[in-house]
Amino acid sequence: MQIGRDYKIVADSMNIILLRKYMATRKKTNEKYEAWRTEGYFSSICNALKFLIQQHVRESGLKDLKTIQAEISRLEKILEHPPQALRDTTRGHERLRQ
Repeated sequence: MQIGRDYKIVADSMNIILLRKYMATRKKTNEKYEAWRTEGYFSSICNALKFLIQQHVRESGLKDLKTIQAEISRLEKILEHPPQALRDTTRGHERLRQ
C-alpha cells in the first residue's frame, strides 16, 4: 500500500514492513534509480503509521509545541477512522497471521 510519494507498507507472514523511497546509484555506471529502504518492522499497520507520524513531525521542522500537537492530533484522527483501503489491508494481514 502506497503512502504518499515516499513511503509504502508491505507485509510478510510475520510483520508489517514500512519502506521509504530513496535515490540509489549504480556503482559501475553512476546511474541513479529509485529504490526502497526498510524503515522498520511492526506488529500492526497502526503501529507503522504511528511511527510514520513521529517521523513526519521530526522531519517537518515544526518548532512550536502547539503546532506540533495540532499536527499529531490531525494525523491520529486519520488513524481513528482509516480509509477503506487501509481497513482492507489490515484485514488481509490478519488473515495471514491465522
